[in-house]
Amino acid sequence: MKVLIICFSNISKVASIVPLLDSLDRNYPQNEFWVLSRNFLSPLFTHFNSVTFVGADIRGEHKGLKGIFKLFRRLKAEKFDVVFDLQGNLRTQILFWLFKFSGVKQAFTINKHRKATRHLLKKGAIHYRQLTTIFEKYAETFAKAGLRTDDLFVSLPPATKEQQAKIIELYGKKSGKWIGFAPFSRAKGKTLPFRKAKNVIRYFDEQPNTKLFLFGAGEMENEMLSDWETVFNNVYAVKTALKLDEELALMSQLDVMISMDSANMHLAALTRTPVVSIWGETHPYAGFLGWKQSYDNCVGVSFSCRPCTEHSNKRCRYSDYRCLESIPSAKIIEKVNNVLKENH
Repeated sequence: MKVLIICFSNISKVASIVPLLDSLDRNYPQNEFWVLSRNFLSPLFTHFNSVTFVGADIRGEHKGLKGIFKLFRRLKAEKFDVVFDLQGNLRTQILFWLFKFSGVKQAFTINKHRKATRHLLKKGAIHYRQLTTIFEKYAETFAKAGLRTDDLFVSLPPATKEQQAKIIELYGKKSGKWIGFAPFSRAKGKTLPFRKAKNVIRYFDEQPNTKLFLFGAGEMENEMLSDWETVFNNVYAVKTALKLDEELALMSQLDVMISMDSANMHLAALTRTPVVSIWGETHPYAGFLGWKQSYDNCVGVSFSCRPCTEHSNKRCRYSDYRCLESIPSAKIIEKVNNVLKENH
C-alpha cells in the first residue's frame, strides 16, 4: 500500500509527525509512506526505511493555486492508495480533493477538535482539562485507514561522524554541562521578555564548566543572539553556524533545553533531550507539549485568561502580557537546575 501524508504546517506540527511515522514504518514495513512538506524539513525524515520525503517550496515554486496543481501533477503518477491531510487548511484541502477526484479511494483529514479548544479558551486552563494532544489527533487520523500507531519512538538517530566533527570543530568536545536556550517565538505572547532571557543567560554563563547554546529562527533574533554571544563568555549563537540536521545533532548532546512553546521544544524532544518549556499566552492543556515531555518541567503562571489562544499570535487583552511578565527568571533557573541534578 502506498500512503501520502500531507502537512505544510509550522515546524512544531511537522516534527510531531515523526513519532507516529516511526511506528508506521516499523509496524507496516510492506507499505510505502510518502511525506509532502516544506523542503527544509527533510532532515526529520531521511532516516526512515520506507519513507520518501517530497519537499515543496510553498513561498516560491509551489505558491498559490498554480503551485498546488504543479505539486499534484508531480505526485498523481505515484497512484497513492491512501492520502492523509494532517493540516486541514485551504492549500492541503485543495490537494486532498484533487487526489479524491483523481480516484484515490481512501482519503482522510485531521479532526482538529475545535469545539473542545473553544471551551478551553473560554473557560481557561484553571477550570478545564487536558485536550487531545497533537500526537493523538494524528493517531486518530491514521486509524481511519486501519493504521495503528504506538508510543515506542525514543529518539532520532545519533549524530553522524560528519555532524559530530562539525560540533567539535565549533564548540569543542562535550564536557561539563551543555544547555540549550530558545527564548524566542514568532508570537510576542510566546517570547520571553528580553530582561528575563538575559537574566537566565547571565546565570548559566557564570556557572563553572557550563556552555549555553542559543537557538533562534528569524534574522532579527539571530542578530540578538550574536550580540549575546559577544557579551558573554560561555554562550554560543547556534543558528548562524549550523544547518537543521546539525542543530538536531547538537540538541541530542544537550543536558537540557530551555524553550518557549515553539519549534525548538519539539525538535529537542525528538532527540530525547529533556525540555524546560515556558508558556505564556498558550498552555500545555491545548495539546502541543513536546513528545514525552514532563508537565513538571513546564513553567507558567496561572491566570484566568490563559490560554487566550491555541498556538499562535493574539494581542493581549490587557496589553501587558502579564502571563510572561509574571514568570520569575529564578523559576526557570530552578527548573533547569532540577533537571541537571537528575541527569548528573
